[in-house]
Amino acid sequence: MEKQSCSLMLSGLQATKHLAGCLAKHIDPPLVIALTGTLGTGKTQFSRYLASALGVPEMEVTSPTYVLLQRYQGRFPIYHFDFYRLENESQVWDLGIDEIFEQSCLVLIEWADKFASCLPPDCLHLRLCASTAQDRTAELMGSGPHSSAILQATLANF
Repeated sequence: MEKQSCSLMLSGLQATKHLAGCLAKHIDPPLVIALTGTLGTGKTQFSRYLASALGVPEMEVTSPTYVLLQRYQGRFPIYHFDFYRLENESQVWDLGIDEIFEQSCLVLIEWADKFASCLPPDCLHLRLCASTAQDRTAELMGSGPHSSAILQATLANF
């Protein structure tokens, strides 16, 4: 399967929640979702909605900025990383991310572009851009066959 990509307009939080819900229906672990975007564009909010759609109580999902990694249990294990405060690749590897990539789980990585070389070759990229105070543009790309198939199935239901 070829790489899949698209750009979606998300009008408010309900549209973001809808995208997360559609994606949750098609996630087949293992999957890494690389979340990017400037401060305040909704990376953590999207992660919260996605984890909630996978069975994690919404209020349990918090930004991992200061703890670097949160683990949740939904339909399958969810690891939620934040690379914002990391200074070099060795800090990424020190978190044990390579071992986590080998598990049958969902991995969410905020600020993934900071250390893109640490990402597996097949992952789903989601870049959030603020269009207005309420609206976001979501740019999605599957970088390999597994993530592209998940993205294609998600878009068919969005």
